Amino acid sequence: MREKDFSHLELWKVFERLKGYFNSKATEKFLQTLKPYTDVEGLRQEIQLVEDFLAVEESLVLYPFGDIEPYIKKSVLQDATLSLEEILEIYKVIKLIRDARRALGAHVPLRKSLGNLLKTLHHFPQIEGIIESTIDQRGFVKDSASQELATIRKKIRDLEKEVTKRLENILNRPDADRLLSDRIITIRNNRYVLPVKTTEINKIVGIVHGTSSSGYTTYLEPHSVVELNNRLVVLKEEEEEEVKKVLKRITSYIGEFSTKLMSAYYTLLKLDYLKAVARFSKEIGGKFPKISDAKIYLKSVRHPLLVFTKDHVVPIDIKIEGKRGFVLTGPNTGGKTVALKTLGLCALMFQFALPLPIEEGELPVFEGIYTDIGDEQSIEQNLSTFSAHVSNLAEFLPLVNEKSLVLLDELGAGTDPMEGSALSIGVLEYLKDKNAYVFATTHHTPVKLYALESDYYTPASVSFDKETLEPTYHILYDAVGSSMAFEIAKRFGMPGEVLEYARKKMPAEFEKFSKAKEDLEGLIKEYQKKLKEVEQAKEGLERMKAEYSSLLALSEEVKEKAYREGMSRALQYLQEIEREAEELLKSARERQKIKQFVKEKKQEVMKELKEEPVKVGDWVEFMGSKGRVLEVREDKVQVSFGGVKAWVEKQKLKKAHPPVEQEEYSLEVNKRFPTEINLIGLSTEEALYRLESFLKEAKALGVKSVKVIHGTGVLKRVVEDFLEGSELVVFRREGYPREGGAGVSVVFLEKP
Repeated sequence: MREKDFSHLELWKVFERLKGYFNSKATEKFLQTLKPYTDVEGLRQEIQLVEDFLAVEESLVLYPFGDIEPYIKKSVLQDATLSLEEILEIYKVIKLIRDARRALGAHVPLRKSLGNLLKTLHHFPQIEGIIESTIDQRGFVKDSASQELATIRKKIRDLEKEVTKRLENILNRPDADRLLSDRIITIRNNRYVLPVKTTEINKIVGIVHGTSSSGYTTYLEPHSVVELNNRLVVLKEEEEEEVKKVLKRITSYIGEFSTKLMSAYYTLLKLDYLKAVARFSKEIGGKFPKISDAKIYLKSVRHPLLVFTKDHVVPIDIKIEGKRGFVLTGPNTGGKTVALKTLGLCALMFQFALPLPIEEGELPVFEGIYTDIGDEQSIEQNLSTFSAHVSNLAEFLPLVNEKSLVLLDELGAGTDPMEGSALSIGVLEYLKDKNAYVFATTHHTPVKLYALESDYYTPASVSFDKETLEPTYHILYDAVGSSMAFEIAKRFGMPGEVLEYARKKMPAEFEKFSKAKEDLEGLIKEYQKKLKEVEQAKEGLERMKAEYSSLLALSEEVKEKAYREGMSRALQYLQEIEREAEELLKSARERQKIKQFVKEKKQEVMKELKEEPVKVGDWVEFMGSKGRVLEVREDKVQVSFGGVKAWVEKQKLKKAHPPVEQEEYSLEVNKRFPTEINLIGLSTEEALYRLESFLKEAKALGVKSVKVIHGTGVLKRVVEDFLEGSELVVFRREGYPREGGAGVSVVFLEKP
């Protein structure tokens, strides 16, 4: 198929709409690889996949992710080292792949086509394991990543304590307020320094590392910490080298799984595309037509793009059956071109396995869809409108066969009407010989008469209200429409003498045409009358169906009510048994047995009557261990058992009372849960996503306060705005100097 035909039908606008729903820019590259299906079996399988996915897509949750293809390719290069950010992006995608596999896997038994997607959504527990054991939740390489790194960092911490201690001695000097512009320790050029008043700089021996923008403060490295800072610089270089070794090891491990990882990643892109298709389908009320051998039928179809731009789009019926050609006539602004483009775009979308805005329909699978639409004038090639049309026709007509759909708008326009009509009929005859599907629009009367007498082309017209001279946008089949030039001219005040003279000059063939047109209009009115009767009968059947459904629902409601009343009576009966038993049996032992029996029966009845669902924050019991619910997803629940998180099937859990030692348990969890998160270096989108997840988990585990490291730039404002509006946050404040100052927010999840 030709790209220019895609452009004429504005398929790119549909793709632009889809792009707006993608979670990743990489999915746009996936979209560019798509081609229309031209084989029936391939299209049938893809439609089945899309329909199965649309039925279950709400169970799959995707969030924004990056393009990791370059990172995967980089990982296989010799001596390559992925950055920490690149590794974390891969880790994020691997988790998405894992979640997608879990979400879709439950539906495969009933929707077999999803199994083909699952085959390439591979597991990567090894990569997840090495990343999780090496990099913490804040995005830093852990001390435990290697023995050498742990040793170096211990030395760094010990040295930093000593440097801090010596600098604090200066901060605590009696004359500190006179010497220092602020009582804080800060860092310049990777060295610990003090902010000294520029006027007092000669009072402390040390090395200057710059001044503030106002010149009021000079950052000074006191002589007492110079040697310690030197050693720190060396150790941090060693730390950086050791971190690179760790990242290189992870890179090599990722490279070993690169083939499977790339395959799974491409499948994730397809899932992201299918999620976009699902949203698109909901917005247009999309359905798939059946695959037909020879019939074109779209019932109540709307132009897919007009659905998004207009409040109300008049649906039309497009039918090409029995005959393979269709010639649509009628006045300008009547909707001819829109109808033609609607068929063309819907046929293209169908072969891309995209749902259509229809009630129902049937379409063949075309090997080629060729168009000649609109003003084709080409200034660059020095072609007139007519010449451009002829050039375009000459280009694609030799390619046409019985599996082609040809769309011709304003056939024969742009030249002498007689010659244009003759050429148009010649084109239609050529396409008839090729046995192609044809949808043409025209104003030329000879072409209309040709269609009336043809055994290959069905004549039709767009309806027009003669009283208001407004289009109704409906298609009348087996009819021809006039351009209504006289009626429109009369309405706009054309002198009657002009119109009368013009009518006398109409050729004799026009009288023949008018008579045939009147006969057809009579048949159409009769047809419409019968059609209205059929529609009324259909409405009656629909009402009967609705009444039946209402009765069925009422029956179910009565049945449910009777069940509950029966259960209520059963409880009352058990209570009466309890009272009678207590009167008859005076023995305490026997009374206790009766009470226990009735209690057990009550519990059984109440459990049948109502069973509260498990929700976030509940305490539950599983295999003798108690834990707290962190997240609920369909039939599975994430539970924290003493700080260890696990997914458990909902049916295997039972609700439990909070343990007596709940307070001590929360304290133990708090100690294990990190109380700070570092967002520096992340995009605002990724930072807010991580922060929200971190706060939710902290809240669920009973952590009272956490520290958020965001720096003093744009990210600080974004984070503060988020915290201000978060329901999880009770109170927040800027960090004190010892806590990190303005680059840190301390967040309270409970009242301090």
